[in-house]
Amino acid sequence: MAELKIKQTTIVEQVMSRIKELISSGKYKPGDKIPTELELSEIFGVGRSSIREAVKIFNYLGVLKSQTAKGTYVQERSKISKEALTWSLLLGNDDIEEMIDLRGAIEMWAMIKLYEGIKSREAEALKTINELDTILISMFEAAGNEDKKKLIEYDFMFHHKILAGCGNNLFLSLFETLRSFLYKEIENSQMKYKNLKKIPEEHEIILKALKQAEHGIPDLVYSTYHAHITNIKEKLKDENN
Repeated sequence: MAELKIKQTTIVEQVMSRIKELISSGKYKPGDKIPTELELSEIFGVGRSSIREAVKIFNYLGVLKSQTAKGTYVQERSKISKEALTWSLLLGNDDIEEMIDLRGAIEMWAMIKLYEGIKSREAEALKTINELDTILISMFEAAGNEDKKKLIEYDFMFHHKILAGCGNNLFLSLFETLRSFLYKEIENSQMKYKNLKKIPEEHEIILKALKQAEHGIPDLVYSTYHAHITNIKEKLKDENN
C-alpha cells in the first residue's frame, strides 16, 4: 500500500483525507472497525501521534467512535455532529435570502413527498396531516391570545412536522441544524404582522393545498409554498437593507 504513504507537510489533514477515502470508497462501512493506530501509522507512513490526532477529530465530528480496549468504529450518519454544520453555516458569508432559499428547497421537496404520500393514502402521511391540523389549531389559539412566543414555537413545529412527515431523515437533521436560524427568521418575520391571526391563516392555506392531494393538484402545493417563502423574504428585506 505504498501509494497511501503521506509525504505532505499538513500531516493530520492528510491522514484525515486518507481515512475519509477509505470510508467513502466503501472499504469501511458504518459499524466496521478500522485498523488500529499502529496499523494506520504503518499504512500511511506517518507517526502514531498524527493518527491519534486525526482520529480524535473524527471522534468529535461523530464520524468515528473509539472504545477503550475494543477499537475504533465507523459511526452511522445519524451520529454525525450537527454542531460542525451549524458552525459552517454561522461562519459562512451567506446572506439571509440564500439561507431562506436553502430552507425553502428542502421544505418544498418535503412537501412534494408528503403530497405523494397523501395521494397514495399512506398511513404515515395521513397521520402527519392530522398532526398539522392540531398544530394549526394551537397557532390560532396563540394568535388569539397574542402569545408571540408560543406562535413562534408552533410556526416552527408546523414546518418541522412537514419535514418529519416526508420520511427523509437527512432533511430533518439539516432542519434541526438550522433551528436557531429558523427561530430568528420566524420571529423577525412575525414582527411585521399587525394582525397575528394572519400567520395561522397563511399556514392554513399550505395545509389545504396538501389536503388537495386526494384530488391530484400538485401545482397548488408548489404555488402556495412558493408564495409563503416569497412573503417571508419580503418581510425580512427591509431590515436587511
